[in-house]
Amino acid sequence: MKRKMGFLEASMYAGADTPVNVVFPVTVDGYFEETDVREALRKMQQKHPFLRVTVETGADGIPWYVTREPIQPIPLRVTGRHSDNDWAAEAETEWDTPFNQPDAPLARVVWVRSPQVSELLFVCHHCIGDATSVMTLMRELLECLADPETCLQPYPPFFPEALVPANVRRNLLNRLAGKSLAGVTRLFLLAVAWMKEVKKDRFYTIRWKLGPEETAALLSACKEKDVNLNTALILVFMRAFQRTVRTSGNMFASVDMRRFLPEIAKDHLFAFPSMVGLKTPADGTGFREQANALKNRLYKQIAATNAPKLLFFSEYLLPLYPRSIRYARAGKGAHDFAFANLGRIPLGETYGQLRVTDVHSPLSRFPMGNPSKVSVSTFGGRMDFAFHSEEGYISCQDGKSITETAMTLLRQHLMEAQPISITD
Repeated sequence: MKRKMGFLEASMYAGADTPVNVVFPVTVDGYFEETDVREALRKMQQKHPFLRVTVETGADGIPWYVTREPIQPIPLRVTGRHSDNDWAAEAETEWDTPFNQPDAPLARVVWVRSPQVSELLFVCHHCIGDATSVMTLMRELLECLADPETCLQPYPPFFPEALVPANVRRNLLNRLAGKSLAGVTRLFLLAVAWMKEVKKDRFYTIRWKLGPEETAALLSACKEKDVNLNTALILVFMRAFQRTVRTSGNMFASVDMRRFLPEIAKDHLFAFPSMVGLKTPADGTGFREQANALKNRLYKQIAATNAPKLLFFSEYLLPLYPRSIRYARAGKGAHDFAFANLGRIPLGETYGQLRVTDVHSPLSRFPMGNPSKVSVSTFGGRMDFAFHSEEGYISCQDGKSITETAMTLLRQHLMEAQPISITD
């Protein structure tokens, strides 16, 4: 493979020295050998085309994927495990470490090892994979460790232009719309070219979990009260932001683009982000009514998503990528936070003699624009939360206040007998 990145892929790349990394930590009970890990990674590298590419940047500033044959093996870093929290420091290290070695793949693994309990951290650059991708990689790693005879079937690389049907590409209105979008974007980027980069290098992550009983109570309450869990979570964080920091009232909910692109299988590495915008409700209706109104707006926007057309329009934006990244480094974003509900983590609890005892939501760090995000997932009957931001954008103290307020609202409205008002 040797092809230019699409605009959305390039936006996730953001330059060789910018770490835009997805980190997924999992705790495993059981013994396995280092040679088993390296053999599993070899098989995975042969399956996934994106694990055999490096990045080169053209004279025009546009990055390219370039397949290296041979390429270095996926790096494995082994470190000692001295406490249950050592993995958190390793995650911080991995978020801060760019993929800038010319002949190395855009993924790596950290093994925080003790004789019986280990953390495995799978790390990949966001330009080759999203949260779903890194969860697939972790599952394959565990399957290969459980059974060394596991075979992983290779698949061919995809090309963004092939995901756009001919009728979309030939449509005159689409071509005019693409040119208009590029023209308006060019004028905007020229107007903001004076802005200077805002350095973001003081990131923090706040993680917490609900216990099995509390998770079950939350799910039961949503069912009993006819409240959509996903938008109930969005709503409490909207209100928590509103009560803690100065806000725009807007947020982005992430949507897996695979649902619109049948050519991309669930176990393929894929990096295209899709975000749906929602505005904080301003009326004084009840919690259930507000959460379900958000659900209706969210589902309506998801239903209107046209992924092939989005990819087609992004082709017109690709020449503007260098300017858009400069703006991303300087801008603050027009939203309060991004929200990702990953649902149930698709891992088993046992793999042969290995037992998965804890899973932490995969999380990416984007050191441009607005870095604030909330990720939610469930594994083993426990709901896991992560709040991620940067001190210069939202202080850690305010971040803690946001998370505490959100959880207080969630319990008051869905897990206690007498919910309080959530009016503005």
